Amino acid sequence: MVDINKIKENIDSLSKEIGSLNIDSIFIEQDGKLDKVFYKDEQLHELRSCSKVLVAMAIGIAIEDKMLVNGISLSLDTKIFPSIKNLVKIKNNLLKIQKWTIKNLLTHTTGYESQMMSERYIEDVDKNELLDYALNYDIPFDVGTRFAYNNVEPFILSVFFQETFGINLKDYINEKIFKKLNIKEFEWDNYGKYCPAATGLYLKHSDFHKIGQLLLNNGRYDDKQIIPENWIVEMTSMQLETPSAYKTERVFPKIGVGYYTFISRDNYIFRDGSNGQYIILNKDKNLLITIMATEKDMKNVTEIFRNLI
Repeated sequence: MVDINKIKENIDSLSKEIGSLNIDSIFIEQDGKLDKVFYKDEQLHELRSCSKVLVAMAIGIAIEDKMLVNGISLSLDTKIFPSIKNLVKIKNNLLKIQKWTIKNLLTHTTGYESQMMSERYIEDVDKNELLDYALNYDIPFDVGTRFAYNNVEPFILSVFFQETFGINLKDYINEKIFKKLNIKEFEWDNYGKYCPAATGLYLKHSDFHKIGQLLLNNGRYDDKQIIPENWIVEMTSMQLETPSAYKTERVFPKIGVGYYTFISRDNYIFRDGSNGQYIILNKDKNLLITIMATEKDMKNVTEIFRNLI
């Protein structure tokens, strides 16, 4: 069993060593027993890239529901180009974008070189012009050949979803996931008319932990199947190895990716967000850890688990 008291000791020790460690709260659940530690009062907290996991879940539900794209059921092989081709004028990337599938977007294999859509890159970009910015940004690599982590793919999935099915992705997630988890309080503002998807979501930690429970329990919550079981298994299974992202010194090195999840050592799976939000799970150990933080040096957050899990 994971000893939360030892983790608290590590938090105190590391805080003294580095000056401060800005963890707001940590939940540890193992074999159905849940321990909670709050260092700040619970309130709506920005999730940053942890919101991506909800995008992947929503796509899985839509595939299970056989939502139609030009008369054909949505699948991992669905091409997104027909739904977005008339939204902006695509100058130099047309042939590559025409090849994009749902799976390319879920695995960050669209051909971009590196991150180009986090907050620091788009702070001066009109949010109504983000799709133009994204589709006309240089795409130097062949589709499906290279992993490059980015915020752009979830956003494009959001645009595709709204243009294809006529519903904002945020509203779909609220209807299909949040309401079924009894999540009533959240904030998620649009970029222009579209859900940002990759970021911008605010939840309370108690509700954030429910998202992790869906991953741990193969889509089930309170004895109800919220997300298709086979989809959660696929989301949390190795889809692509990522040697470019692997850092041996990390407590949870990134060995590969599922669908907006990272595959790590010893059957650990996680999803992280800037400033230290984490969902960490190990199905073999029936273990789920969720963390809310405002720690700019994210590696410090997972250091609290070194030699403990």
